[in-house]
Amino acid sequence: MKDLIRVALILAAGFASTFLIVQWFGLLPEEGVVRWLEGLRDVHPGWLMAGVVALVLLDLFVAVPTMTTILIAGWLLGPGLGGLTAGVGLMLLGSTGYVIGRMAGRPVLRRLFKDDARLDGIEQAFARNDLLTLAVCQAVPILPEVSAVMAGVARMHPLRFALGYGIGVIPFAFVVASGGAASSPDDLRPAILTVIGVSAVLLILWRLLLRR
Repeated sequence: MKDLIRVALILAAGFASTFLIVQWFGLLPEEGVVRWLEGLRDVHPGWLMAGVVALVLLDLFVAVPTMTTILIAGWLLGPGLGGLTAGVGLMLLGSTGYVIGRMAGRPVLRRLFKDDARLDGIEQAFARNDLLTLAVCQAVPILPEVSAVMAGVARMHPLRFALGYGIGVIPFAFVVASGGAASSPDDLRPAILTVIGVSAVLLILWRLLLRR
C-alpha cells in the first residue's frame, strides 16, 4: 500500500506542477478560453464541441479547470449536447491516461522499485478499491488523471476501467453541464450551486472510500 501511495503522490506532484506553471504564467486565462469557445460556436457548433473535447483532454497534460470547461459547455451547447460532449472528452482523457499508464508505467516503475514483487503489490493494492476509486475520482482535482494512469499501471482490465471511469464521469458531465445551461452571465447561481453540490457529494463519497 505504501508503494501505491508513493506512486500516486509522484503522479499528483507532476500534474500539480503543470497547474502551477499555467497559473504563474497565465497561459489559459478563463476569459480567453470563453472567448475562444464562443468564437468556435459562431463558426459551427461542431467546432465548439471539438474545442470542448480538446480542452478536457488537455487537462491530462496541462492542468485545466475541467469543471469550468464543462459549465461553459453546458452554457453554450445546452445540457444534453454539452453533457455529451464533456462526457466524451472525459472518457477520452481517462482512456488516454490509462493507455499511457499501461504502456509506460511498468518500465518507469522498475526504475523506482527493482523488485517485481513490489510492482505486483501495487497492482493488488489498487485492485482492492479500483472501481470505487474511479467512480468518485472527480471529487478532488488531479485525482481523475492520477486514477486513470494508476489503473493502467496496475493493468486493470480495459472493460472494467471503462465501466468504473464511465460510472464516475458521465453523470458528472451531464449534471455540471446542466448547471452551466441554467446559468447566464447575469445569474451564475445555478452554476455555483452545481459546483458546491457536486463537490460536496463527491467529497463525502471519497471520505467514505478512504475509510474502507
